[in-house]
Amino acid sequence: MSLKIIPLVLIIGGLAWLGAEYAENRNRPSRLKVPAETELSTVSGKAMGARVVERKAKKNVLAGRFAELDIKGAEGVVTVRVGEPHSERVLTGLSGETVTAKFDPKDEKAVFSLSTPDRQLINYRDTAAYKQKLAESNSGGYTAGWIVVSLGFAGLWISRKLQ
Repeated sequence: MSLKIIPLVLIIGGLAWLGAEYAENRNRPSRLKVPAETELSTVSGKAMGARVVERKAKKNVLAGRFAELDIKGAEGVVTVRVGEPHSERVLTGLSGETVTAKFDPKDEKAVFSLSTPDRQLINYRDTAAYKQKLAESNSGGYTAGWIVVSLGFAGLWISRKLQ
């Protein structure tokens, strides 16, 4: 195998990595953004029902799992999504209770805060801290892609110098 093959594989792999990061950020630009509490939408009303939703990708592989809660408020029934870091156990026994949910309408109505008149079920601070850590851990994708492309070009340059 020639020394030129490895740098070309690195260049192509790095460009594919950068393309995947770009596509993911373009499809869901709010996935790495933590909204301020004032930017969240609020719905109050009776909890109608909760269910677990499992999204499957190709070949029936589990791509995502979250819970949905239907809240009947003054503006009608609003479905909000309860995902990581909270489990669907938070929603048990809520049917028929009055709840208040603060959610991000830009991020598939993800719940940041959920409360009943008696207790706080989901705290904004905890959810925002989790999403901030998630954003920090995912922010290195572009950097890694550019490093791989740079290594590929450096390897190509070195292989030409050796000839």
